[in-house]
Amino acid sequence: MRYQIEFLRRPSDEDSVCLTREPDARDLRIAEFQAQAWSAQAQAAHGARAWQIRDLDKNGRIVSVELFDGATQRVH
Repeated sequence: MRYQIEFLRRPSDEDSVCLTREPDARDLRIAEFQAQAWSAQAQAAHGARAWQIRDLDKNGRIVSVELFDGATQRVH
């Protein structure tokens, strides 16, 4: 596992994690696709309003963020 997806209640607060998922992906684009696929469930069940993806091979650095009302933003 290289990436960790964190769903956030408050998009401006990276510590407002309400759900964490671990995709079976070594490619960022696939992890982003999985985050998008899980978004509806995270919104309905946990009140999530955004997700962020951490690269665990880079000490948990945030590499991608998506607000549910906006486009994906790569952080790299």
